Amino acid sequence: MVFSYHTSNPSLWDMMVVAIPSIILAVANVSCCHAFTIRTTALSSFTSKPCISDMSLLRRHRPQSKLRLRMSSKPSSSNPSSPSNTATIPTVLRATLEQTYDRDTAQGMVSQSLCPPDEERDRNIAGMEAYQNDDSGGADGGRGTAIANDDPRSEYTYGEFPFGSFDSLVDRALDFVQYDDHDEVQQRTMVDLGSGCGRLVFYAALTRGGAMGEDGSAVSEEEERRTNIWNVHGVEIGTQLHSLAANSLRRGIEYGWFRQRSTSLDESSESTEEEEDGGGDGGSEIAFHNGNALPIEDPYYTRTNAQQSGSSDDDDDHSSIQSLLSRTDLLFAYSTVWETDPIRPFDPELGAMVLSSKWSQTLASSCRNGCVAITTDRALDPKDGWRLMERIDVENPSVWGSVGYISVLEK
Repeated sequence: MVFSYHTSNPSLWDMMVVAIPSIILAVANVSCCHAFTIRTTALSSFTSKPCISDMSLLRRHRPQSKLRLRMSSKPSSSNPSSPSNTATIPTVLRATLEQTYDRDTAQGMVSQSLCPPDEERDRNIAGMEAYQNDDSGGADGGRGTAIANDDPRSEYTYGEFPFGSFDSLVDRALDFVQYDDHDEVQQRTMVDLGSGCGRLVFYAALTRGGAMGEDGSAVSEEEERRTNIWNVHGVEIGTQLHSLAANSLRRGIEYGWFRQRSTSLDESSESTEEEEDGGGDGGSEIAFHNGNALPIEDPYYTRTNAQQSGSSDDDDDHSSIQSLLSRTDLLFAYSTVWETDPIRPFDPELGAMVLSSKWSQTLASSCRNGCVAITTDRALDPKDGWRLMERIDVENPSVWGSVGYISVLEK
């Protein structure tokens, strides 16, 4: 663009009128180029792999072999962006942990290989499944409508809780877990309720689930009590997120981080409680369950799950999850957007938002006495038997910080 201004005797003002637009354009061009350079550098830095001593842990191949896992199955999309994909994914996935790792290494394994950045878009799309399943939005299934703050489907949206904040809350919660001094080996069960693609389940299993240290040596009694006896389970209602967890578990088995369970889909016998707690294969277990933890019919998932399974009866899945909750020692729930009590959303005595009876009362009925529960930004209701033991402020950049509430069930 060229600016021209004619005068017989140009003054300083005349020359400024000519020069200023050209200067502005030049600065704008430089700024745009500089911004593009910054963004390119940031993206390059974000997608680069961290420096970890054993880079073989971070191989980025995509396993092609099929993993045969136990229990009944229903179709689900292995690619959330392709709903027509009807690959069969078991409703319960099980594997055995090979060994534990230090926290920094485990974070790299999960963030770069099991749930890598280049799959973040798939995870976000899968987290919108409740909106895709809703019939109220017309031809687009509700996906073209604005999302209100009080939309009940907000409970199902996908979010990633920071590893460090998770460790801070779990480390403190372990002080409230009851231990039997007479048991030489104590198998404990940890559950991530609303586990999404399994990111925290993988991390918890890799850091807390094994029986030996990373180098194969024995661990101290205190280390064993805190980090090495946990079977870790994830419960997720979304079929698309569960499908992503299946793909990541298959990848972890290919890498040698997990071991395929000895039982397969061809065996019709039900698993025993010992097998479900990891005793069947002689090692700690990692497992993913796809289904509804609540006793009520879910308005956004029942229809889709029934269509996929060919039946409207989800009792088997629900019973399996209820059995899991009944033996849970430590429960974690990223409950920041979960429904609060409609009558008393804020409890002045607790100084906290309170989860609705749908969650507080149901979990109190399902979980065993002494179960320790961690919730975020909403506390479980004391009137249902949940005694608040501690609150901890933790980092959570996605919502500018969170408060973790540690409660113990006293029936």
